Amino acid sequence: MAIFTLFIRKYRYALLTVLAVTAILTVALQIWWATAVYAAEDQFIYLPIIQKPEQVIDTSNQIKNGSFENGWTDMPPAAGNLINQQPFEWTLFLIAIGDPLFDDPNTLAEGTPESIHKKSDQLPPQEQPGGATPLILEGDYVYKTFHFGSPFGTELRQTVTGLPSGTEMRITVPLQVHLHGETDKYGAETSLWINDVGGWANGFEMGDRRWCKHERLAEVPANGELEVVVRMKSKWASAKDFFIDDVYMLPSSEPSPYPNMPPCTNSLHLERYQTAVKE
Repeated sequence: MAIFTLFIRKYRYALLTVLAVTAILTVALQIWWATAVYAAEDQFIYLPIIQKPEQVIDTSNQIKNGSFENGWTDMPPAAGNLINQQPFEWTLFLIAIGDPLFDDPNTLAEGTPESIHKKSDQLPPQEQPGGATPLILEGDYVYKTFHFGSPFGTELRQTVTGLPSGTEMRITVPLQVHLHGETDKYGAETSLWINDVGGWANGFEMGDRRWCKHERLAEVPANGELEVVVRMKSKWASAKDFFIDDVYMLPSSEPSPYPNMPPCTNSLHLERYQTAVKE
């Protein structure tokens, strides 16, 4: 006990200094903690959270005037004073007489097709909406391109802009051909091209006087644009009629607008984003 008392007396100032410093550090630490964790009495300080804006995908049809109900522009007169109709929102292209057909350099166009809108009351009763073999899928009009007896080629083109990049879209194009007794399966052909990727279906695959669909998937590139091109051609000097109606572009997460319509062809390698090849 005497030794302990002697130790305290000898080092009392040092011990007091240590206790004082400890007390000061304890108070300082409490003040720092309160300042760092609390902005006010009951309010925490949180680190900022950066959130990426949610991408909103429009699930409505992105094709404009896909059912050809919104009118047209009369084209300049073609051979024989033929007036063709360019649908609003679409660009119509007709292969000039003497030029080769699409993807067929050895066959030249010999006539200018007539490309017009057909109204329901201009069709026979069985081809009107509700008839046995309707030629109109939606609305009151269908678009028709035809020639009574010469090789020809017709193209409809539309570029859809403002699409969210990286989104996968489904493009559906219903088509019908009237072969008029054609005996060559390549005598009439149709095709769908998305940003220059696509392929052809021949008339025998499509079937005579029935609706079929070209349906493709495509991913929207960085520029947010998908170009849709539909081509129709007749190779020989015989009559051909092509019809197109109710074209759609929807996100692939949405159901197909025509799930039960047969495809125009099963012989294309429809691998996504690669050029289709005809077997």
